[in-house]
Amino acid sequence: MAIGVAQVAVMMSTLHLTLGLDAVYWGGVIGLLVLTVASYSAVVQWATVQFGTAGRIVSLILLMLQLTSAGGTYPIETSPGFFQAIAPYLPMSHVVQALRILISGGDMGAVWTACGVLTAYLVGALLLTWFAVSRKRAWTMKDLYPALKV
Repeated sequence: MAIGVAQVAVMMSTLHLTLGLDAVYWGGVIGLLVLTVASYSAVVQWATVQFGTAGRIVSLILLMLQLTSAGGTYPIETSPGFFQAIAPYLPMSHVVQALRILISGGDMGAVWTACGVLTAYLVGALLLTWFAVSRKRAWTMKDLYPALKV
């Protein structure tokens, strides 16, 4: 989480100081990005706790699905139907729309929707992580001494 917040600070400083980005709502942009970092970190943590090393692959799959359905590079209407169908259920499409509004101005309803979606993902992932950890409190001999494979 700390690394993600540092990345937000570096990215926003670079965008503002070197590229001259002037957002309408700077506090909102930074707050939304920090909430995004928290939500994504919680989802990755849950996937890692739940699936072990395979959880990193699950996280990458989720990332790829979000990148292709977010509508950040080109309008989502030009994407195949599958990506248009999953876009409303993935947080990145909401983040992209909210960032556009926070940077250039507009109706704040989409920003509050994005915050709600991100908060739901954050709370959901934290609860799922807690549940997964609580199930793994008992260790077996297999966990303590895994079979060696050569």
